[in-house]
Amino acid sequence: MTGSSELMPPAGFYESTLDWIKQSQNERLLYSIYPEIPIPTVRKQEELQLLVDKSRFSNKAFVAIVPYGRVLGERAVISPDHKLLWDVSVEWAKMPPEHSVFQEHKLPPLIRTDKTVALLTHPAAKNYYHWLLEAIARVHLLQMTHIPIDKYIVNHNWLPFQLHTLAACGIPAEKIIQPYELFHLQARKLIVPSYVNLPNSWSCTYVRNVLLPHMAIRDEPGYERIYIRRNSYRRIMNEHALFGLLEKYGFQSVELESLPLDRQIRLFHSAKMVVAPHGAGLANLVFCKPDTKVIELFSPSFMEPHYWLLSRVMQLDYNMIIGHQENPHHYWSGFDDMSIDPHRLEEVLSCLLS
Repeated sequence: MTGSSELMPPAGFYESTLDWIKQSQNERLLYSIYPEIPIPTVRKQEELQLLVDKSRFSNKAFVAIVPYGRVLGERAVISPDHKLLWDVSVEWAKMPPEHSVFQEHKLPPLIRTDKTVALLTHPAAKNYYHWLLEAIARVHLLQMTHIPIDKYIVNHNWLPFQLHTLAACGIPAEKIIQPYELFHLQARKLIVPSYVNLPNSWSCTYVRNVLLPHMAIRDEPGYERIYIRRNSYRRIMNEHALFGLLEKYGFQSVELESLPLDRQIRLFHSAKMVVAPHGAGLANLVFCKPDTKVIELFSPSFMEPHYWLLSRVMQLDYNMIIGHQENPHHYWSGFDDMSIDPHRLEEVLSCLLS
């Protein structure tokens, strides 16, 4: 029989799973995998702009065993004492009391399993960057515990690159549970890795070491200099003028959305210079060789530090150009397009190639 309290919204929240561990007074439920890694110091004054309002980022790396923990859909983890574990249930742009689980009048019927189930859901699992360098990094944390896992809960509606990367990590499709909207599961042992919010040495090393050998990546001649083209939001509105300049320097134009995973990895592994607007495809910088030169293009309305950090971890030569905001979007500045001054781009290219 399902207890009536289990069908009600959680009775409060723990902001951190570590708070629940402390309250449980059972340190054996916690695997501390890596110490928190501080954000590196900036090398160029302009890089300071990437760190504005980023104080909430952290890279705590742990795995928690949650006996009889529950998972609601793709969005919530509930502790045995019926509270939301917010740090592994994050809904972006919301604070803990605003979580959607607290708006429910009644939770769906509970399914129980005696299996050991691990959680790999992510609020942006369909995004290539968040999947590759955050969700897949959580697999590494699980593997570091050596806990035998029967099933893995992964976001529904798989994309090909997700199945491909999970297989490379040793997780076959038959071990995957896809939560549906009314999914409400209680596991005898729920294994919950911490979120990975920023690129760091251990997450990047794991992704690179798993995927490069798995796909037998080799260099691809003719793509030593690549420009990443975008066809959706965050477009370069004067791209024709920009690429006319880049062609003079021997750049090839690449649209990553149309390429299979192994080809994307191969192109970045081959590149000696990458020019691209900020976007998920730059997650592939993790496959670049040290000293590869990177020029990331930004609209001033949307600037994030992920690829600066990734470049620092991978020992790449990172550079950035801030352009002009174009077509401001009413919903989210991350959808804004941009224009880039070709003269500024040529200045940076000339400096890097001198």
